[in-house]
Amino acid sequence: MEVTCPKCKQVQEADEKTATCPNCRTVLRRCVGCSNYDPRLSLCTASNQPIDTGEANYPTYSSQSTYCREFVPSVSPSV
Repeated sequence: MEVTCPKCKQVQEADEKTATCPNCRTVLRRCVGCSNYDPRLSLCTASNQPIDTGEANYPTYSSQSTYCREFVPSVSPSV
C-alpha cells in the first residue's frame, strides 16, 4: 500500500514490515490517517479498541498503529 509521509509529504510504499519513512524516519502509519479510526470517539473501528489521542496523532515505535495490519489510508496518496 502507498502511504503519504505526514512529515516530508512524500509517497512511500509500506508493507507489513515497513514502519518508518526512509527519508525522514517518521512513523508512517498513524491512526489519524486510517479510515478505520473514529476521531470523535478515539476508537479503532477495526479492533474496537480505544486509542489514546496522543498516540493517534504522534505514534511511537511501540504504538498499535506502527505495524497495524488493519491500516487503510483514509486519503489516497497524490503522486
